[in-house]
Amino acid sequence: MKHHTFVCGTSKSKQEDRYYIKAKNKFWRSLYEADITDRQLKPREYRILGKKYGIYLTEIVDPEKYIINGDKDIEPFHLGDGFEKLFGRIEDEKPTRIGFVGKNAATWFYRYLNGIELAKCNHPVHGRTRRNLGDYGLLDWKYDPLQLTVEIEFWLLTNTHRQWKKEIWLDFWQHCKYDVDRYVPCTR
Repeated sequence: MKHHTFVCGTSKSKQEDRYYIKAKNKFWRSLYEADITDRQLKPREYRILGKKYGIYLTEIVDPEKYIINGDKDIEPFHLGDGFEKLFGRIEDEKPTRIGFVGKNAATWFYRYLNGIELAKCNHPVHGRTRRNLGDYGLLDWKYDPLQLTVEIEFWLLTNTHRQWKKEIWLDFWQHCKYDVDRYVPCTR
C-alpha cells in the first residue's frame, strides 16, 4: 500500500540521515501522544513511519544533491530537483494529505506549484506569499493543482521546535488516524 500522508519539510538533517533530530524537537513525541505510533520512535527509526504507519517524511531540497544548514541558506536553484522528486512521488502515491513543516516549505511549494518565481526566504516576495498563506492548520487550497484523481488536503504545520503549537500537530495527526489504522504495513 502506498503512503497516505506526506510530511514535508525544507531539508533533511545535515549531520545524519534522519529527520527532526534536535533534542528540543517535539515531532516524535507528538506522534506517540496522538496515538499514531505505539511507542515514541527515535529519529533514526524514521523509516518505520513509512513502512508501518504509511507516513512519508520528505523535503523540498534534494538531500542527495544539497546539504543545507538552514532555510536562510536555501537558494532558489536548490529547489528544482527536490520539487521534481516530490511531485513524482505525489503522482505515484497520490497521498490523502501533505503537511508542510513551517511556512517556508509551504511558501516554496505554493510558489513552485503556481509558476511564481522562487526566492530566498528572506526576500520580500517570499515574505508576502508567506503572509498570505493563511493560518496554521488545514489550508484552503480548493483546487487540484497536480490534476490527480484524488483530492489532497494541504496542511500548514508549525515547525517542530521554536514555534511549536501542539494543538495544530495533534489536529493534523487526528486527521491521519483513520488512514494509519487501516494502513497495510509494507513487508519489504
